[in-house]
Amino acid sequence: MNFKNILLLFFTIVSVNLGVAQNLVTNGDFSNYNTNCNDYSFAFTTTSNNCVPNWNSFSGSPSLHGVSSNPHAWMWSGGSTNHYESIQTPIAFENGKCYTVSFKVRTNDRGNQDISDHGTINVRAVNFQNGTILNEQTIFSNTIGTYLGNNWHLVTTTFTPNANYARLLINPLYTGGVKQAEMAIDDIVIEEQNLEVNFHFEDSDSNTKDTFCDGETILLNGSASQGEVRYFIDAWRRPTGSTGNFQYVSGLGWTTGQLQTVNLTTLFAGNNVNFEAGYEYEIKVALGNDCIGWLPLTKRFTVLPNVGLDSNFIMNTSCAGNGTITVQVTATNPNAYQWWGLFETPTSIANGGTQIGPIQGGTTVTFSGLSRTKNYYIKHGVWKDSDENCYPWQETRKIIPSSVSWAGYTTDFALSVSSNFNGQVSVNVQADSNPVSVYHGWQVYDVNHNVISGFCCNSDVASFQGLLINTWYYVKHGIWNDCKEWQETRKYFRVQIQESENNIGGFILETKEYPFEPDSAYTKEINELVNSGAIYELYEEYERENSSDDKNTDLSKLEMYPNPVQSGSTLTISGSFNDPIKSIELVELSGKSTPLSFSVQKENILLEIDSRVSKGMYFVRIIRNSGEVITQQLAIQ
Repeated sequence: MNFKNILLLFFTIVSVNLGVAQNLVTNGDFSNYNTNCNDYSFAFTTTSNNCVPNWNSFSGSPSLHGVSSNPHAWMWSGGSTNHYESIQTPIAFENGKCYTVSFKVRTNDRGNQDISDHGTINVRAVNFQNGTILNEQTIFSNTIGTYLGNNWHLVTTTFTPNANYARLLINPLYTGGVKQAEMAIDDIVIEEQNLEVNFHFEDSDSNTKDTFCDGETILLNGSASQGEVRYFIDAWRRPTGSTGNFQYVSGLGWTTGQLQTVNLTTLFAGNNVNFEAGYEYEIKVALGNDCIGWLPLTKRFTVLPNVGLDSNFIMNTSCAGNGTITVQVTATNPNAYQWWGLFETPTSIANGGTQIGPIQGGTTVTFSGLSRTKNYYIKHGVWKDSDENCYPWQETRKIIPSSVSWAGYTTDFALSVSSNFNGQVSVNVQADSNPVSVYHGWQVYDVNHNVISGFCCNSDVASFQGLLINTWYYVKHGIWNDCKEWQETRKYFRVQIQESENNIGGFILETKEYPFEPDSAYTKEINELVNSGAIYELYEEYERENSSDDKNTDLSKLEMYPNPVQSGSTLTISGSFNDPIKSIELVELSGKSTPLSFSVQKENILLEIDSRVSKGMYFVRIIRNSGEVITQQLAIQ
């Protein structure tokens, strides 16, 4: 394929993809020809023997020159018989449509000095009948001498048929005597120049509309228009509701190019014109091309004033029966569209975050199942549709409180004492009832604040054994859930022997109030422990291991002493172990674990408690080679 073919294919592909006018002339650059033709002549028919496809001679014997670097048609006219050569090709010209016609022409005759520059170049639209011209209309005609020389001259013109024509006819014509006029022609392009004006107004989200709010961006989308090479825009206005004449505002004149999407707000702002509320605007758009100079279309839009809506809302929180937070919100202004969203954030802010659940509508909405250990906010938006005013989106955001109490909240509890037939004394505790689900933490301390024993987390009752007679202790009882953080009550107690005639070996329980006001550091520490779930997981492991029947170690024969143990001293664990020990850990209530070094002496395990270990409640976790885990409570003093 020669370079000329490549160029033609390229422009054809570009024209198709861009949706511009198509060349109605097939093989208008004569690059497609039959190389088997010796003289490269144009035949009188369209048979396969034609040397130049899609082209035929009408008269004479026109030929193809410039092969193969730049093939083009060559014709002559003259002599005493008024002879002329001509070529033709099928083109369906439609009555009333506008076409642009372009071609390149020159008139050198390859060295013949007897040429005349008084002939004409003629391009016509024709209809044939029985081999003769039935009717015709001139597209272009000019003196041939204008194009003398070796250089090509580009000719461009427009043509509007007065009837339907089927053929394009090209020829030189000279009737002045024995001399002859000659012409060469190439790169013939004929395009239909349709012109259609169409546009609409839209907002910045590409929504088609003719009513805009004050300050809203107004776009004119003219992509549906066709055939234009320039466009014109001006603006007029009148007060909304008026039937009077529109008054001129501003005009932008002619702009070269195709009308696509135009930002009217920005465009007219460049002329110090703003689209103001309370006016109806009329926008006139006119298109033009080489055939049609002015094709207008006028459309209107209205700019409405903005009216603010109240987006505030009332938020009520409560604790549900399952111990989670419920939030009910009610819009202050019910006469608007409502938008409600719940968002969770990493910190207590009302911005960003992850949406929880679907967006909801309605005047009153409820969000449930929330936890105080997470951060939430509610986003509420309102808007309204109207033909008289604009009610744009307004929003309010509120952070949900991290702690929600309830009616009947209490951390109080009752103590009682009991004994069995073996004379073992138990101190029993029973939490007062709360109307919602809560977790319970129980611990017994001596008066020096050393932990003796503890239970957690799902039982409102507990029992403590092995306490010394006539010794003061205190019970710490804390409750918490997803609604409210840890709060606690403490009570002193001691067990005394009551000797009477009817109660030999009996016991009585003496109690007194424990005045306690926790400081912020204590409250923060224990709530971090509770919020992390560490306290729950540790006690759950302890209770599971001590109640499981599927274990190799008989816990009833397992003894850990002394308990409480002093830091810096030795802890002994004795019992029957059926599987070697892999490791032993000291676990804090926060979940942090520290490996302990140990030695085995027969059925005893000896553990050294570092003197730097703080006093408090711990767990000893024993891990066997088999994977069995044994967990025991330990108090360190």
